[in-house]
Amino acid sequence: MRIAFFAPHKPIDHPQPSGDLIIGRTLHDFLHSQGHKLMIASRYRLRHITQKPLKWPSLYIEFKRTLKRVHQFKPDLWLTYHSYYKSPDLLGPYISAKLGIPYVIYQGVFATKYRRNHKTWVGYMANKHALLYADHVFANKDIDFHNLSRIILPEKLSRTYPGIEPDKFKHCPVGAKEIRNKLDLNGKKVILSAAMLREDVKAESITDLIKAFAPVAKEVPDAKLLIAGDGEARARLENFTAEKAGDKIIFLGQIKREELYKYYSAADFFAYPGKNEALGMVYLEAQCCGLPVVAYSTNGPKEAVANGETGLLSPEGNIAALSANLNSLLTDENQRKQMAKAAPEHVMNKFDLSKNLQDVEMKLTNIGSRRY
Repeated sequence: MRIAFFAPHKPIDHPQPSGDLIIGRTLHDFLHSQGHKLMIASRYRLRHITQKPLKWPSLYIEFKRTLKRVHQFKPDLWLTYHSYYKSPDLLGPYISAKLGIPYVIYQGVFATKYRRNHKTWVGYMANKHALLYADHVFANKDIDFHNLSRIILPEKLSRTYPGIEPDKFKHCPVGAKEIRNKLDLNGKKVILSAAMLREDVKAESITDLIKAFAPVAKEVPDAKLLIAGDGEARARLENFTAEKAGDKIIFLGQIKREELYKYYSAADFFAYPGKNEALGMVYLEAQCCGLPVVAYSTNGPKEAVANGETGLLSPEGNIAALSANLNSLLTDENQRKQMAKAAPEHVMNKFDLSKNLQDVEMKLTNIGSRRY
């Protein structure tokens, strides 16, 4: 099958890493590995495009170029990854209609609250149009599936699950020893966190984690918190850390994804609050490496972590509860070991990427066989 692939929010080969980018890239790569021919229809970013009228002429030019490019490719299907109000797909529905090919959205998102704000109304309507036009929509979060079911017919909507390749994230004693020696962590109880350190909910989550860890560090003197990631908020967070926890927190900078398993392996558990977080690949990666998770009970962590079995979740913004959960896993070795054992099994059972995407591929193949 020939597939025109488009990611309105961020091209899948964009250099800035993120969980959404990883999901889109793995979807693309999986379909390619199954023998399908994929073409990146466009690399034009539609993020906040509805609020930037000065960019609309360039969008029209890109539409013409993409139409010509896709027509020459002769696809059986157009597949858009992640359309929502901030980055609605303004290319796929129209080009699919002109070429008479099925149009599908993977990771569709819909929320009516954005129709009540004049700043987001246009993006909301554009995204709603794309969703209603789609021949099929895949939702990989419970809340999205619930919201989409209000406007999408049941036969056109599927609940699917993202995932990871479990073989790439396994506990590695050699890697653990390397990192512990490198960072002088032998004899320490280590918490790992990982996030893009940008000035938004990511930095807010790390700020909450630092606040929660500071009193714990005084009670558990041999505890260390490692924070992997980089961004414009790093310097501010490092200054904040110096005030709250001194040298108990180590900022690692950006770690290559293929090296992360060593850092997971060197830690005793993983912690990232996850304000306004989507599913969060880091939660799956950490659990697959045998790490319990501490986070908020927001939508993303709640779907990725089995509360009480593979991790401890607490209400968003409750620093005291977050701190208590950090302390619990640091001091209760038996609880930590039980969760560490359950965590990889949880990921294998529900978030094995190849199994989950095989179902998606089957539906795409059936849809792609129906040309208009």
